[in-house]
Amino acid sequence: MTVQQEFRAVLESGSRDALLRALGHRLGISAREIFAEQAPDALSQARACNEMMIALWAQTDTARRAGVAGYPDAEFLAILRSKADTGGARVHLRRAVEGALAVTRGPADEGEAPRPEEP
Repeated sequence: MTVQQEFRAVLESGSRDALLRALGHRLGISAREIFAEQAPDALSQARACNEMMIALWAQTDTARRAGVAGYPDAEFLAILRSKADTGGARVHLRRAVEGALAVTRGPADEGEAPRPEEP
């Protein structure tokens, strides 16, 4: 199963909220690390992380119950990729997705080999 397939499967499962919370947490950590590094492109990368976080909070069930329209699950990872690419933050998205998926898999599966498809 590719990362994209696993991501979509978890979005459609009972682990959806855990995945989205873990993804938001990991993107927030990435944004903090980006500013700490003070790289020349730090601001654009941090903005991309912020845009991804805004999109993912719209995906949560809480937001949906409050009337906030999210994205279709089938398109959500592609939308996050697009937002990451606007600021050169694809590496941050990949790490966040892989970390969030590891949270939903649990401790027994964390030693799995990397998946073949980049988010």
